[in-house]
Amino acid sequence: MSPSNCERHALKISIVITVYNYERYVGLAIDSALNQTRPADEIVVVDDGSIDGSRQIIAGYGDRVRAIFQANQGNIAAFEVGYRAATGDVLLFLDADDILMPTAVENVAAHWREGVSKVQFNLDIIDGAGRRLGRSFCAFPKSYAPDDVHAEFTRSGTYIWPVMSGNAYSREFLRQVIPLNPPVGYDGALNTIAPLYGDVVTVQETLGQYRLHGRNISRNDAKGRAQRFPDFPRQIGFRVAEFDILKAHCDRKSMHVQAARPIDNEIVFVNYRLASRKLGLRYVGQDADTPSSLLRRGIWLALTTTTHWRAAASHIVWFTGLFLSPSWLAYQLIMLRFNRAELLRPLVRFGSVIRRKPA
Repeated sequence: MSPSNCERHALKISIVITVYNYERYVGLAIDSALNQTRPADEIVVVDDGSIDGSRQIIAGYGDRVRAIFQANQGNIAAFEVGYRAATGDVLLFLDADDILMPTAVENVAAHWREGVSKVQFNLDIIDGAGRRLGRSFCAFPKSYAPDDVHAEFTRSGTYIWPVMSGNAYSREFLRQVIPLNPPVGYDGALNTIAPLYGDVVTVQETLGQYRLHGRNISRNDAKGRAQRFPDFPRQIGFRVAEFDILKAHCDRKSMHVQAARPIDNEIVFVNYRLASRKLGLRYVGQDADTPSSLLRRGIWLALTTTTHWRAAASHIVWFTGLFLSPSWLAYQLIMLRFNRAELLRPLVRFGSVIRRKPA
């Protein structure tokens, strides 16, 4: 049942933005948090020891935000500082390079009710300059009610969820699990265990923008250096650790998921594992995999978990092509897949020039 107008009005919603050296984007993130049709009750900005101009930009907002400046402690510590500082019943954590649509808070409030652990929503993917890339994160099924999420989670140990900026979390949920000691950032661990602590409500509308650029953490190696494609073994290791957290919280809640290896049910990580095998990279759990078993698993997931036939066909073509390719060609295919916007940009510019030429 939807909350009444009175309940929605009483609901206190906080937006928490964590920042480290994002002077190019942090003002856009703060502006998007301020320009909501239903204003957030507070906006907390945690600067984690930035050494660029981020601090000055944040300070320029004065008392419109609650600014916290600290020595650099890392994104996990910055998240926890923001969590402790925020006072809302619902906390929406916005990465400093991402953007909220004007109706994000209004939609979260409209969908909130007792017993919800989080509300999640779609994010448009944009590049570093703010250009839309024609993709979204995530492509939720048209019907993805809390009961659907619960059934999928119980069966497979996972479900469809977006990155941090596409979620609004219940304080009660966070209170029960923080500190969580996640392997990399809080979003993966929180989203992994959220169905254990309440309903997951999915809003089909696109309520934010996720910026894909060279500094995204998933593209960094262990030394923080930007890479042309993800450090597959490192990302696999993180996800395995997050599923270890899930097991611990299942034990705590005396709950059970049916899947023995939930990572086998995430097409992204089946892809990462096959890519690692083709590139000769070792990863956690490699001994249980073969290229042919990963191909079969990838095709099965494409047929059974994707929401559109075009996406399923694309995945099948990709897995088959990667499986059949020698290592040198697999490397080129992986480079193309993870840098397609960059590689296609000259063609887009050329097309624009051609269209502008007089007849």
